[in-house]
Amino acid sequence: MEKKFIYDVAGNLYEDTEAFGKAWKAAKEKATALHCAIYRTVRKGETERREVFFKGGCFNNVKYATVHEVMIF
Repeated sequence: MEKKFIYDVAGNLYEDTEAFGKAWKAAKEKATALHCAIYRTVRKGETERREVFFKGGCFNNVKYATVHEVMIF
């Protein structure tokens, strides 16, 4: 079963089956233009997790995020 990556930048959604593919690039460009964070939903079958991009350069679960850790592009 294939994973699906859905990036959310201020309500603009970008979808891909590759984690850092075309959708990631489009999301990063939009986040830079809007100066905001990138959220991501990862789906595999019935399983889903919600993440946000951290300043450390990786995605992590939104429940662990603080305003000081989330990357604003």
